Amino acid sequence: MPSNFTIDFHALTHTGKLKRTNEDFFRIEKNRLIAAIADGMGGVEFGEVASQIAVDACIDYLLNSNQTRFSEKPDRELGNAVKYANEAIIAIQRNEKKYRHMGSTLTCMALVNNNLHYSWVGDSRIYRLNPRQKTVQMLTKDHTLDRTKIDPRLAPDLYRRAPSILTQKVGSILLIQPDTGCIDLNVGDIILACTDGLTDRIDNQRLLDYAIIYGENLDAYADKLLDRALDCGGQDNISFILAKVVK
Repeated sequence: MPSNFTIDFHALTHTGKLKRTNEDFFRIEKNRLIAAIADGMGGVEFGEVASQIAVDACIDYLLNSNQTRFSEKPDRELGNAVKYANEAIIAIQRNEKKYRHMGSTLTCMALVNNNLHYSWVGDSRIYRLNPRQKTVQMLTKDHTLDRTKIDPRLAPDLYRRAPSILTQKVGSILLIQPDTGCIDLNVGDIILACTDGLTDRIDNQRLLDYAIIYGENLDAYADKLLDRALDCGGQDNISFILAKVVK
């Protein structure tokens, strides 16, 4: 980041009210201004293993990436990190039969100069909120089935479940195609990277409303988000990373 910018990080995770294990995982490397978050899937099929492998492989790839290459083409390197994580899980699946069906979402981001670069597969999202401007923007697009292409009369169950059925994940032998993006950052922006345990419980407007009220204190904002998600049922694991651009 430019010398007149600083990034404050805060993150939380919670198992939720119904699940016995937490299959979410995240990691932040503050010195390098990179982070990743994942939502494992599979339940007894070791979703918690998949999410940790995905995040660690992704972050390790970025930490070991050539710095010149990374600074010149961060989007490409972030996409490569997601692919590397996919290969890491596949290697374990091939060697250990019990891990064969595990998989995970994976979303990663890096702050380079005054830009946020990001890449993802799955439905763990990234938002940009600005309490001063009262704006909220979802930067990622869920890799899930498109409900508009399903006839609810012919396939009512598939139509109902479409938003929760992933079309891409890490831990897939199918060729994955991570999406990437980049935005300019401004002082006051809050970046929120999260699993669907949060966004299934809190809509975009509520995310912004709480940012406007509590955004000056990331600890308070994080606590309010978690409390709200739990109050609204907390059916899933809840995890998120907050990164605020400050002077």
